[in-house]
Formats: sequence, structure tokens, C-alpha cells
Amino acid sequence: MKILKKDFKVKEYVCMEGSWGNTPSESRTMEYHVEWNKEDESGWYEIYDEESGGEDYHGEGCLEFDGNELCGYDGVMSLSDEVIKCIVEWGGIDNL
Repeated sequence: MKILKKDFKVKEYVCMEGSWGNTPSESRTMEYHVEWNKEDESGWYEIYDEESGGEDYHGEGCLEFDGNELCGYDGVMSLSDEVIKCIVEWGGIDNL
């Protein structure tokens, strides 16, 4: 079984956003965990801020693949650029 996995941290500006608008951006260290199980064409991701242990900022969801191409995701309105970078590095997105 081939599983690709990456755990890393990135210092970035984040905010909460919804139909009501958004909160002011603030600098946080975000922890990322991304995994792709190539055998069953599935994956997942989790993102949270280190400072609060995910109490202030947290997102997670599934990744869906058709062969070696990302075809869908769930859990957030738009997939994080950092998660997309992982999938591009692994060859799961060609058309960016």
C-alpha cells in the first residue's frame, strides 16, 4: 500500500470567514497534516493553529482522487494553498 504523508508547520496570517464577513487577520503558526492513500484513492488533511491547539483555528476534511488526480475535497469552502502544494508535489494536480 502506497501512502504519502506530510506533516509541517507554516507561520502565516489567518482569519475566520463566513457569510457574515471576516475577523481581522492575525499571525499564527499553523500545523498541517496531509495524507494520500494511493491504493484506495483517498486522503485527508487537518490544519490547526499551534498557539491554541486548534481552539481558535481548525479545519479538516477528506480528499478524493480519481487515479492520480485530485477530483474533490470536503470540509472547507476552499482548499488551503499549503495542502494544494503537497498534492502538486506528489503529482495529484497537473493544471494549476
